[in-house]
Amino acid sequence: MPDRSLSTEHSVAVPLLSVVICTYNRAPLLTQVLESLCGQTLPAERFEVVIINDGSTDDTEAVAASYAKKLPLRYFYQRNAGLASAKNHGLFASRGNLVFFMDDDDIATETLLEEHVKTHLKFPAQHYAVLGYTALDPEIRQNPLMHFVTEVGSFLFSYPSLKDGDILDYSYFWGGRSSCKRSFLLEHGVFNPVFRFGAEDIELGYRLSKHGLRVIYNKNAVSIMVRKIDFDAFCHRLERQGSSNYVMSRLHPEPEIQRWAEIVDLDKNWPMINGHYDVIVKSARDLDSIANLKLAAGFDLDDETRNLAYRGYWAAFKACKLKGIVKKRNLA
Repeated sequence: MPDRSLSTEHSVAVPLLSVVICTYNRAPLLTQVLESLCGQTLPAERFEVVIINDGSTDDTEAVAASYAKKLPLRYFYQRNAGLASAKNHGLFASRGNLVFFMDDDDIATETLLEEHVKTHLKFPAQHYAVLGYTALDPEIRQNPLMHFVTEVGSFLFSYPSLKDGDILDYSYFWGGRSSCKRSFLLEHGVFNPVFRFGAEDIELGYRLSKHGLRVIYNKNAVSIMVRKIDFDAFCHRLERQGSSNYVMSRLHPEPEIQRWAEIVDLDKNWPMINGHYDVIVKSARDLDSIANLKLAAGFDLDDETRNLAYRGYWAAFKACKLKGIVKKRNLA
């Protein structure tokens, strides 16, 4: 399929901020994301929206075109190449001094972009990035799995330990909720396209840390995750994450990266899991089903049910990530 692009008639000449949205077959969610960007307190002449369609086969292009008169929007199509490649495409296509990488399943609160800009103006040095806060949509907030992966187990993202204004290291350069100075990336490093999914943000952050990267947390830069991830989808996600962790461990043999990638003690931990993997995952799936059935019936989750589900999630998700690491290692 040939390259396709479009630019809105409202595209600003030199925007301050470029919002890069990389997307793949999520047209209905993309509609919600773009709609949320229409009501920003940051004036439209100060930002642009750059959509990178990473080979979608759904109505993504039509959705983008439908917002061409509502937003300062630019749209680019590429053959499916993965998240890191799509982010680089967006980075190179951007014209703003600041680049905000936004997920295609998060919607913006009305002050999201303004808050990112305010923090960058307060910390104008090139090596400062900004991390915003991602809340869960009320419809998925009560889901035990979503609560676990964001608030308890930190398998997706986790904010409880952070305070507004914290100056953080590269491990908080979280994709989908971080912004940075475009020139800093162009000078010191872009995303490694070997990462199709997972670890591309932390790997870049680690390289940028050698040039002074620091991440400022702004709790008022709020986006809202609107997509619920079910148990099996999250298991698959963590296998892919494990695969990317192994790749990162090979690129960076330093001990801190081996620990982050969970390579340390792999040969001790995996044999204890391998023979029981299917049972571990099935047990967690069953506990997840029980918890959701109780909620669907209108009951509050009791502590015993919640804690059993959390223990199941922890064991299963650790096992899935280790499985991904081992599978990638065996293919190397």
